[in-house]
Amino acid sequence: MSKKLMSVILVAVLVLSMGTMAMASVSAAELPAKEDGYNRYYFSMPETWYNEYATTAGIYWWEGTGKCDAWPGYVANKTDVENIYYYDVNADVTTIIWNNAIDGGTDAEQAIYTAAYQTKNIGSEYYDPDESANYPEGLPSFDEMIYVVDESKTEVNDFSGKSTFAGEWFYYYGNGEYGYTPEKGAVYFNQQSYFEAPVPVENTDTTTPSEPAVEAATITVAGTDYTALVDDVVTYTATLKTPALIEDVQALVKYDATKLELVSCTLPVIEDSAILNTEIAGEVNFNASVVKGMDFTTEAGLVVLEFKVLTAEASEIVLTINEMTEKDGDSYFTNDEQVNDAVVLTETLDVPVPPTPTVPATTVAPTETVAPTAAPTAPATDVQGSTATTPAGGNDTPPTGANVAIFAVLAVVAMAAAAVVVLRKKANA
Repeated sequence: MSKKLMSVILVAVLVLSMGTMAMASVSAAELPAKEDGYNRYYFSMPETWYNEYATTAGIYWWEGTGKCDAWPGYVANKTDVENIYYYDVNADVTTIIWNNAIDGGTDAEQAIYTAAYQTKNIGSEYYDPDESANYPEGLPSFDEMIYVVDESKTEVNDFSGKSTFAGEWFYYYGNGEYGYTPEKGAVYFNQQSYFEAPVPVENTDTTTPSEPAVEAATITVAGTDYTALVDDVVTYTATLKTPALIEDVQALVKYDATKLELVSCTLPVIEDSAILNTEIAGEVNFNASVVKGMDFTTEAGLVVLEFKVLTAEASEIVLTINEMTEKDGDSYFTNDEQVNDAVVLTETLDVPVPPTPTVPATTVAPTETVAPTAAPTAPATDVQGSTATTPAGGNDTPPTGANVAIFAVLAVVAMAAAAVVVLRKKANA
């Protein structure tokens, strides 16, 4: 009986150890699912924000669903990566503040007063185009993105007189890694190099050689945006179709010479009779007058210009026809204004790769909600220590691997005990 009993116990211990390791490894990396209508925001809390009063991150907002009753708001959830926290916030919330989950009070003489840290008011909806230099085309949402503090950038809070910290939103790839692109590329950031901007690191996960980031420029022609790469040579073409021969034309093309370099200029129909001036930076001036008339009755090129793209900055090419007159007839253009609707002027831009014209969006962006000037962004009470709370039924951190393992231990021990009872009954029979 003793040998059988020992065998049962050994098997139970083996099962226990294997089950505990498996459950711990599965639960450690998993986060609870996000509810519909919520955005999940991540936060990289600086090492310098931890102290004898602060051991975790907090999040606060004063308007929208689930708004906080008191500073510093809710305790953020810890991820399985050191210093990285997250919280799910209803999509109707427009502004949040990350902090180190303590109320520093209002007494500047107390040690806890200087131990409390927070970010500035952070817009949590979206970026409009050109609102952030890092995302010139804007961002529709910060859902699943991470806010990283740059401790070299501070602002003085109007209410408390204390410094608040600025930072930037990044795409979060997990494992403490983030960057400016939706997918992790050849270069990304790993945690934060404090007191300076994030330092890029090379992506060693890929087996292909890293390539330099592609720099693209947006060039606008007649209200249409085209995308070209830096150093590309693009071709601007203006074609003209008129009801009859024209007797004279005077026109001007303007561009930004710091962003585009003029490579060539062609006047397909009026080349032989035109006077051309390209000596003024950022301008192409031309005019022609022919008594017998110039034929644009079949659509033909008025001017063709080649430009080299110098920078990734946005620019525009603008054609202005000052004067154009029908042969022995009325004006087609007068003082920069088209006065005959039968004239058809078409402007296009060709780029080396297939052009990607983007028609201006017709949807109206949500009206930005401006936080009231009296909105509390700093402690307003003398409470000492942390007052941050997690709402009932809210954003609790999932069970850890250790908790799951304890349940597994209890289950296996119960199984072993039952086996012992059965063997004893058989032995006594």
